[in-house]
Amino acid sequence: MKGNNVSVTNVLKFAGAFVACAIGSGFATGQEVMQFFSAQGVMSIVGTLVTTVIFSWCGGMFMKHGYEHQLESPGEIVKFYLGAKIGKVFEIMFQIFLYGVYVIMIAGAGATLGEYFGLNPAIGRIGMAILAFLTVILGLTKLTDILGSLGTVIILFSVGVGLYSFLANADGLSAAANLIPTLEITKTQGGWLWSSILYPGFNAMVVMILTCSMGRQANSSREAFLGGMLGGVLFGAAILCVNLGILVNIADVYSKSVPTLVLAGRLGPVFGIIFSVIICCGIYTTTVPMLWGVVRHFAEDKSKKFVLIALGLTIIGLGLGMTSFKVLVNIIYPFSGYIGIVLFGFIAYREYSDKKLRAKNGSGDIAGNHISERKNEIA
Repeated sequence: MKGNNVSVTNVLKFAGAFVACAIGSGFATGQEVMQFFSAQGVMSIVGTLVTTVIFSWCGGMFMKHGYEHQLESPGEIVKFYLGAKIGKVFEIMFQIFLYGVYVIMIAGAGATLGEYFGLNPAIGRIGMAILAFLTVILGLTKLTDILGSLGTVIILFSVGVGLYSFLANADGLSAAANLIPTLEITKTQGGWLWSSILYPGFNAMVVMILTCSMGRQANSSREAFLGGMLGGVLFGAAILCVNLGILVNIADVYSKSVPTLVLAGRLGPVFGIIFSVIICCGIYTTTVPMLWGVVRHFAEDKSKKFVLIALGLTIIGLGLGMTSFKVLVNIIYPFSGYIGIVLFGFIAYREYSDKKLRAKNGSGDIAGNHISERKNEIA
């Protein structure tokens, strides 16, 4: 057992990785934030606080459990939370969700290039589909790793654009309260509170595997928990900044597929071009692992079967991606959010079980000698 050592450096590293994983390119476009938060009115500001609390709890639990039970492989993580039988069903749903995100990214590429450069959206969709397909079958991992580092840039740029847009027009917040109910905005159903719960629900599906695996590298249960919790707080702060920027400019962005691109363009044409390129790179780094993850579930890398499945899913995804980006986000993400809410219940149950195990063994940390016991249980 590694004790209760806590390294501030590690906590910050874990928090940053959590945010980079959760934030994605869908966040950078502003479409997620607008549908789940801004479209719900000024009460969405309170909603971001609810979301932050849930994200902090989830992030902390995922990393803490990852450390205490040394969870590593996706199958092991799913079985730990859901058990063998339910876990198998969940794995199938998880693959469907990954493919749904892939389709959304294809549509997002078309929306980004079409909205700022005036190109036919089909050009961006086809280009992104081909690029992702070639990357997956050729294994151009170095290029993906390099572009993956843009996660930090996406975060800083998105938050900066949102915060500046709000500060430059803070008076627009009161006007937004009266204006939003009169606008036809694509949004999640159920009101601001339900939306603020659904949003971390679908994101939990995305971050669960990475954060649990990452938690096992911590020096202690406390360090793992603090890293995940801080990551949730930082992501919540990022959502708040972008939401405020969209709210005070809602009249100009509510009908756009990429709201943040409109806000960035106001800072100057150079900013708009840079941000559009950043978003496209972010979409690429999201598209590739989503497609690879689904294909890899059915075949070994670089095998003939792998290539054929990748080609088939690319063609189908391209067809589905021709649907409106806003519509796809509105359908797939909320549905995945419901699954995520069910997952919350299993997370809470596992933590309750661990507390009982600690009390039974008179230990404050169930790592170390208890790891093998849990591994046998979930095997």
